Amino acid sequence: MTSSNSNSKNNMSIEEQAHNLRLADGDLHAEAQYQPNASTNSNHDNNSTPTTTTTTTTTRTYPYRFIPLCMGGNTHMVSTASRALLQQEVSLQDLQTMTELFYEKAFQDPTLDQFIRAHEDPHGARFAKWIHQKLSGSSVWDADRRLRDKTPVLVAGGRHAIVVHDRSSAHAAAWHSPKRPRHSVGRHFQLDECRVWMRLHFWALRESGLLQKSPTFADYYVRFIGHFVRVYERLAPAFARDSFRWSANANNIRRYLKAGRRMKDVLGLSPTKAMKQIPMQEYQDPEWPYHQTPPTENSETDDDDEKNGAATSAWA
Repeated sequence: MTSSNSNSKNNMSIEEQAHNLRLADGDLHAEAQYQPNASTNSNHDNNSTPTTTTTTTTTRTYPYRFIPLCMGGNTHMVSTASRALLQQEVSLQDLQTMTELFYEKAFQDPTLDQFIRAHEDPHGARFAKWIHQKLSGSSVWDADRRLRDKTPVLVAGGRHAIVVHDRSSAHAAAWHSPKRPRHSVGRHFQLDECRVWMRLHFWALRESGLLQKSPTFADYYVRFIGHFVRVYERLAPAFARDSFRWSANANNIRRYLKAGRRMKDVLGLSPTKAMKQIPMQEYQDPEWPYHQTPPTENSETDDDDEKNGAATSAWA
């Protein structure tokens, strides 16, 4: 980035940055419009009643089946299959168990915690509702947004304030978090930070029991995150499968904890060096995560989860 472009970004208000991000991303733009039943994709089920399943986590294990991401242009859409997945296998409580586990880890991670202004906000509940709405077509996240406190929060060392009411404004607030070093305030998420985020999130997915309960959901969800992480950093989707595999190896977690919860193997790496850490077929596959049929071969991985009889196309 040239110095003139950098200065232009710095001179832009935080609200303007959030607005521009919203306009530049199809999913963020769609979320800004309250249209819970809207669809531009023929695979989207526009007749079913949105579910708000709230059953508790069970120990039942469901058989694996491949569910492709349903897209309307560049925007993720609810499909009949993803809606059924939330109705039949994964509850809102299941999702919140996963997201609360993630935030427990993120709060302790020095790389991620600097982006989180306040621990007392209901981050886990909001994240779970967003996932639920994205997959089922429910309106639980929209309902939550309508009830949020609209009081502006201080960011950027107290020099600015912003109303955090959707993902775009939340991203902008994170870039300008008062917990970030002054020289980093306003800088957008980098590839290494995205990899840390995904590793911790998929670790939480494992710990929640959802991988065992619904391998279909786990497979879909890795690809789902692979799609949505692009708004953070355009190169990040290629690292989603590697980030999922990371937590399958207990040695990786032990090294992470021993290093003070810093992922020294990825922090500070250039994109070129980072690419060398993942299989070539994963950074040279422009179609992933949008494949419409299951892959025919598994990737090279020693993940024991793949020995349970379930297909694992998310990381193949």
